[in-house]
Amino acid sequence: MWYFTSVNHLKNSLTGCVFIADDDEDDRFLLQFAFQELGFDSAPTFAIDGLDLLHRLLDSEVRPALIILDINMPRLDGFETLKVLRSKKPYQTTPIVMLTTSVQESDRQHARDLGASAYLIKPSTIEELKKMVFKLVSDWKLAPDC
Repeated sequence: MWYFTSVNHLKNSLTGCVFIADDDEDDRFLLQFAFQELGFDSAPTFAIDGLDLLHRLLDSEVRPALIILDINMPRLDGFETLKVLRSKKPYQTTPIVMLTTSVQESDRQHARDLGASAYLIKPSTIEELKKMVFKLVSDWKLAPDC
């Protein structure tokens, strides 16, 4: 797990919801399960790609406390989505985590250059995923009352 931005810098008594963009249906299901296991009453808001996420953010009255992006998605990938989000004032300080299967150093560096808060490799087991989600929730003090 690579944090690019100080977690303390991003903590704002966050109690908002989690928005996740991932085109893989299985990954979305597993992430939903992991958040529910941690006691989140409402599931994260899921999008199937970056463009879908941007539409959902515009339609939502809730400011996200955390955004999780896959890199490889159709229409608008995670890098382009990150770039758009960081250019918008409401999302300049929102924690945005890249969650991907890519172990390429160039991808990690590109995410950092675009303003990602962290770069995480997708875990291979549900137990590792639950631990990763727990760490994200703990580090950014997300409340389960979304």
